[in-house]
Amino acid sequence: MCENLIDFPEIITLNEFGGNYNEYEEALLNLYEADLWKGGLTFLGLKVVPRVHKRFEVNDKILDWTFAHFTSKGEIEENRELDLRRCEKIGFIKPIIDNIHLDCVKVWENTRLDNKSKPKTSVVIWCECVNCKIVLTKNNGNRGDYYVITTFYLINNPIKIQKHNKEYDEYVSKFGKII
Repeated sequence: MCENLIDFPEIITLNEFGGNYNEYEEALLNLYEADLWKGGLTFLGLKVVPRVHKRFEVNDKILDWTFAHFTSKGEIEENRELDLRRCEKIGFIKPIIDNIHLDCVKVWENTRLDNKSKPKTSVVIWCECVNCKIVLTKNNGNRGDYYVITTFYLINNPIKIQKHNKEYDEYVSKFGKII
């Protein structure tokens, strides 16, 4: 299993902070910043950064949109709810990306329609043993190419797990492994 191959940090629970969400959120923000902004994260030799296009108000606080997105769930951005399971595993993003070379981390490309109904190709990174999915999108900036973490979430539904395995297997059958 990949838990023996990847050095995952301990999950961070709200209980560790006596139920004090402000202290918990501060610890999560510190980890998010250390891993995803200051951690030197790369994918296939290119820098990886969180997507930042706006600030997001949660519990009367203005947060980086990506942090708010990574720690909540829901289809409508303005009505997203805190997801403690996502919060607990926010520290898994960096170790998963750092270990894409392992067989237990599945990497493939998929194409979906963006919010303007234009096809957009993304890289899916999925570590099934911890149910974490990360999606990266390649961007071109004035300092060169880089990847943006578009989303991070957990997959616990057996049907969705099966669907992801099928999509990965079909991609590898058609194009081969990315890594």
